[in-house]
Amino acid sequence: MAALTSLIRPEGAELIALRACRTHCDSLAIRVAGVVLRLDAEPGVSLALGQELRAFAAAAGSCDIRMTAGWTNELRMPAGQPLFDSGGLWSVFRERDGYRFFFSTSALGPTPYKSAWFDEGFESGRVVLFRPYFEEGQAIYPLEYPLDELAMIHRLARGEGVEIHGLGVVDDAGRGHLFVGHSGAGKSTLARLWQKESQALILSDDRIILRERDGRIWMHGTPWHGDAGIASPESAPLYRAYLIEHGSKTQLAGVSKGRATAEFLARCFVPHYSADAMTFSLELLDRVAQQTPCFAFKFLPDKSAVEAICRASD
Repeated sequence: MAALTSLIRPEGAELIALRACRTHCDSLAIRVAGVVLRLDAEPGVSLALGQELRAFAAAAGSCDIRMTAGWTNELRMPAGQPLFDSGGLWSVFRERDGYRFFFSTSALGPTPYKSAWFDEGFESGRVVLFRPYFEEGQAIYPLEYPLDELAMIHRLARGEGVEIHGLGVVDDAGRGHLFVGHSGAGKSTLARLWQKESQALILSDDRIILRERDGRIWMHGTPWHGDAGIASPESAPLYRAYLIEHGSKTQLAGVSKGRATAEFLARCFVPHYSADAMTFSLELLDRVAQQTPCFAFKFLPDKSAVEAICRASD
C-alpha cells in the first residue's frame, strides 16, 4: 500500500521554505479539490506562495483548515514512539488533543526544521519553524512539501475523499480518465503522450484526489505533480479507470471490481494508523470500482497508447 510512505523526498533535497521569494504577505490560502487551507502569519513571519502552488491560490476568507505560522528557537522530538515514521523526512505523534508532525533533514542538522500541530478534525493547526535554520527577512512558505499534502490527506480521510497515485486526463468530451500506478509505472510518460497527441487537459501526472458528489465520483487535480511537472486545479467526473504498466504492445483488458478496489487501495495515500480513515477510504474506493469501468492497460510509449483509449471511449 502506498499509504503515506511516498511523501518522501531524497535526503538533502532543496526545501521550498529555504528559497528566497519576492512576494511577501501576512495571509494566504490554497484550494485543492474544493478543500481550502488558510495560513496566517504570526508576528515576525512573512509568507509567500511557491510558484508551483499559484494556480491553486484562493481568497483568504472562509476555509476548511485554518493554520498559523510562527518561529521557535527550541524544537525537540518527543521521547515516545511515533504513530508513523516516513524513514527520514517526517513523523507523526498522537497527542491528547490532536496530532503533531515533525520534519527533519540531515542537510540542515539534527534538530527538526519545523513542526506542525493539528486538532482532531484537521480543521485548525499551527506550524512552527526552527528560527536558526532560516535567513532573516526571508518570505517563506511554511507548508512546503509534504506538509500541505499531509494536511489535505488527513482532512480528506475524515469522510471527504482520497488521494491516489494516478494520472488524471480529461478528454475533449469532458470525460475523466484515471491512470493508476506506482512510481515508474508510466504516468508521466502517458501524460506527455496525451499532451503531444491530443488537446486533453491533464489534471496531474502523479496525484489525483477522488471525491463523491451527488452520487457521482469526481477526480480533481493537485499541485503535487510527477516528473512531467503537470498540475491543474480543475476537475471532471470520472469516466474510466486504468491500472497501468509498460508492455510489449498496447492493449486493454477488463478487470474485476474486487481487483480494481484492491489495486486502488494499494496506490492510495491514507493514514493507515487510523482505523476510521482506512474504513472510509476502502468504502469510497469500492464505490469507485463499482461505478466505474476499470481496465488493465499495458502500453507502448508511443501514440498507440492514446489512440487505444480514444477508440475504446468512442
